[in-house]
Amino acid sequence: MMGTFAEAMALYEEEHEFARSILLPEEDRQILSPIPWQGGYRWFRSPNVICLEKARRLRALGRI
Repeated sequence: MMGTFAEAMALYEEEHEFARSILLPEEDRQILSPIPWQGGYRWFRSPNVICLEKARRLRALGRI
């Protein structure tokens, strides 16, 4: 189990750096794609937005 939520999120973001490099952030995807989000990986450019799916996944993995 990680020490803090911030540490767990930083590690998660580091592990998914490649996915962020090839996928549009959610803010842009909503504008450019008519297809609604149907699950899977997504990320937000805004630093103050935390995707609840990430938090739930980290909790399920026992990292927080």
